Amino acid sequence: MEEEVIEEFETYLDLEGKSPNTIRMYSYYVRKYLEWGGELKSRSALRFLAHLRKNGYSNRSLNLVVQALRTYFRFEGQDDEAEKLKPPKVPKSLPKALTREEIKRLLSVIPPTRKRDRLIVLLLYGAGLRVSEVCNLRRKDVDLERSLIVVRGGKGAKDRVVPISETLARTIKEYLQSREDGSEYLLVENRRKNKDKISPKTVWYILKEYGKKAGVEVTPHKLRHSFATHMLEEGVDIRAIQELLGHSNLSTTQIYTKVTVEHLRKAQEKAKLIEELIEE
Repeated sequence: MEEEVIEEFETYLDLEGKSPNTIRMYSYYVRKYLEWGGELKSRSALRFLAHLRKNGYSNRSLNLVVQALRTYFRFEGQDDEAEKLKPPKVPKSLPKALTREEIKRLLSVIPPTRKRDRLIVLLLYGAGLRVSEVCNLRRKDVDLERSLIVVRGGKGAKDRVVPISETLARTIKEYLQSREDGSEYLLVENRRKNKDKISPKTVWYILKEYGKKAGVEVTPHKLRHSFATHMLEEGVDIRAIQELLGHSNLSTTQIYTKVTVEHLRKAQEKAKLIEELIEE
């Protein structure tokens, strides 16, 4: 019975447009809740959260559990109970961006023959894609003539068009010319042995290894953060960045404005506008 409920819940999440990772995490916590003996009551959920906290769960982890349980309650038609369940406050941490110099250093340690690995970095940083979006890109999603990438089924199952630079388009073309397999995917695990699309795990591993060589702490998400931060520093409108990143809410993108405050402060100090007006 419990497994049937989980299967139906996962179908519900899929129809709601949740990502595979979200579906996996939500169903994991709901299963854990049901195994614990949880009921469709907010008080029962609160006792479960207290149980998890005693077992070392952080507020950030508990926040995810709350989101999963609230969604599950709504799935079961218990909207009122879902509303009563409030997530714990989680301190917002600013995304950490790499400097342009660090990204140059990262690219410098990738051998010219490793065209796929170099392209991974350029797609994450140069186009601001999520790691899942990079892995799911198909050849047909890339329009090299118009320098465009169609990101299909991004977060929230929404498609979007991302313009790319001529340099990135040329890099993609050169990489595809080096491929002899018939895979439909832009990036594959191994062009000689494995035609399957590259996995997020492989991308993380690749970046970790090159990061060690370059002396740079790098993750796929950090490259995407760097894309957004550097675009904002260059004066690109935040709404344009929102579209490029595929954020449904502007508030999600606005966190990058906090990251660039120090950059703007330095620019203001360099200009010395008031200092030139007021001379002692």
